[in-house]
Amino acid sequence: MSDPAAAKFRSGLVFGLIAYSWWGLVPLYFSALQAFGMPAWEILAHRITWSLPIMIAITAVVGGWSDLFRVLRNRKLVLTLLLSSVLLAINWLLYIYATVTNRVPEASLGYYMMPLVNAALATVFLGEKLRPAHYPALALVAIGVAVPCIAGGYFPWLAISLTISFGCYGLVRKQVAVESIAGLTVETLLMLPVSLAFLGYLWSINENHMGGELGLSALIAFSGIVTVVPLLTFTLSIRRLPLLAVSFIQFLSPTIQLILAVLVLNHPLVEGAFTAFVCVWAAVLIFVGDAIWQVRARKRQVRLYSGVATKIAVVTR
Repeated sequence: MSDPAAAKFRSGLVFGLIAYSWWGLVPLYFSALQAFGMPAWEILAHRITWSLPIMIAITAVVGGWSDLFRVLRNRKLVLTLLLSSVLLAINWLLYIYATVTNRVPEASLGYYMMPLVNAALATVFLGEKLRPAHYPALALVAIGVAVPCIAGGYFPWLAISLTISFGCYGLVRKQVAVESIAGLTVETLLMLPVSLAFLGYLWSINENHMGGELGLSALIAFSGIVTVVPLLTFTLSIRRLPLLAVSFIQFLSPTIQLILAVLVLNHPLVEGAFTAFVCVWAAVLIFVGDAIWQVRARKRQVRLYSGVATKIAVVTR
């Protein structure tokens, strides 16, 4: 007889591996579009536009219309999702820009910082307290950011902007009571008018790449699948896995991105990048090691309380 908890964990692990592997491979897709001369702004506009039909189809399949309309009728929720949609659009644009300008290694550096940025945001905005191990980890991240500045006179603004924009997006979405499918659908709806207006402008000046070559048009339309699949599998994963397990597999994405950038896409590393990565990886190891220690400490505490409770029950009989 199968263990439901083990089956849930395994399925969550599979969904998580799909999500983070997919995100890791996304630079190949954006590079393919960039080879046709598509600028970052146009790629973003198509990504938003072609994501909406996929989200509507998913909403129909899962019967999520009532939740979607509930959100749309709530002015406060819509305004909150408008803020999150702006943050998401900024993050998407920055990542596309990183790909088409051969700066994926810098982008991957930013995503390695994600757990530490989340810890800082939780401390500042949610009143959570940093653990002692977080301080040296954050110090190492600061050193990692400073090294390229000192070594090459370059500030890694792209890595920092990517991390902060996605961290703030997660912070906003964490505080809004909306299911992931309804939330992403509303966010896409809110971003759609600007995207369609921009694509219309490109069409008017004959610079829209959609509708010309059949292969390119199909590749552009595929951007909806490219966007939605990892977001949904990530949602399915995080509902089945402990956060500690998610914190382990999330580093799969920037690792794949870095390998692809250096070995396949031939993106250059800025001066001091290796030292910066070592600092950030060391910070990540401290962060994850501390998380493991917390989980084990809680388990020991639970066993201790259970043992004490058992002894009390025996004595009182």
